[in-house]
Amino acid sequence: MDHLPARILLLCMLGFGGSISAAETAVPTGVVLSSGVEGGGYWNAGTRLQSVANSKMNLIVENLPSAGSLENLERLLDVNSPVNLAFAQADAAQYYINQHPGEMRKLDVLENIGQECVFIVTGIDSDIRDEEDMQKAANMRLGIASPSSGIAVTFDYMVSQIPELAHIKVTYGDTMSVMDQLNAADPPVDAVMVEHRPRERSPEVKYALTHSDRYRFVELGDERLTQELWNGRKIYRTMTLAMPGYDKPMKTVCVLGLLLANKQKLTIEQRNRLSDLVSYHWMKIYATQ
Repeated sequence: MDHLPARILLLCMLGFGGSISAAETAVPTGVVLSSGVEGGGYWNAGTRLQSVANSKMNLIVENLPSAGSLENLERLLDVNSPVNLAFAQADAAQYYINQHPGEMRKLDVLENIGQECVFIVTGIDSDIRDEEDMQKAANMRLGIASPSSGIAVTFDYMVSQIPELAHIKVTYGDTMSVMDQLNAADPPVDAVMVEHRPRERSPEVKYALTHSDRYRFVELGDERLTQELWNGRKIYRTMTLAMPGYDKPMKTVCVLGLLLANKQKLTIEQRNRLSDLVSYHWMKIYATQ
C-alpha cells in the first residue's frame, strides 16, 4: 500500500488538512489512544498498535476502551483529556465536524482502518426488504445498541442523506436480546441494526445466518447515500456481500474507519514516530485491504 497517497486522499475526503506544526503545549512521551469496546475490533487494533509502536518505534501507547466513535472524538478534542489519538468512522468524524466546524483544524488523518458495513436484520415475514420499504413503513422501530455508538451515528447520517427515514423510531438497548422476538406478533422493534467489518460476524448476524429460515437482511443502496460530497469524496460506498445460507448476495453500504490524531496534543517527535509507524508498519496493525 502506498501510504503517502492514501493519507492525502483521506485528508481530502474529510476536508482535514494543515501542515505539521509544533504542538501548542508540552505532552508526555507516551501516546493515549481511545479505541473502542473492550474485546471489539477497534480495541483489538489498538492492542496491536500498542505492541507494534513499542517494539518498532519505541513509542509507548495506552489503549483506552470507549463506547465508540463519538466518545473517541469527544476525548480527542477535549483539551482536558489525555487522549491524543483515536479511531473513528468517517461518517462519525464528518457528523462531529459538521456540529463543531472550528475543531477541524486540530485533526490529522493518519491512516484508514478498513471498512465498517451496515447490517439490518428483520424477521422473515417482514415487508421490509430494502431502504425504500423502510421509508414507506408506518411506525417503524429500529433497534440499535447505544446512542453513543458508531451505529447510531451512521443511522443519523443516513437520515441526513435520506430524510424519508426520519420517521423511524430508534430504540436503544441489547439488540441480541430482541432477535428472537422479531417474528413475534407484536415485537419490540421491527429490525435491528449492527455495523462491523464485512467478514466479521456479530452475534446478531451470526444468529441470523444460523437461522436463515427466520431472518432476512435489509438491502441498502440508495444513491443518496453514496453521492459525492462537496469535496468530491464519498463517506459511504456500496458493497455486495455473500452471506452463507442465502441464495443471493446482500447489497449494503460501508463506511471507512480512520485513525485520527489531535495535532495540538502531540509533540513533533511523537508525530514523526506515528508517521513512520503508519508508513512502514501499518500492515502489522491493520490490514486495510
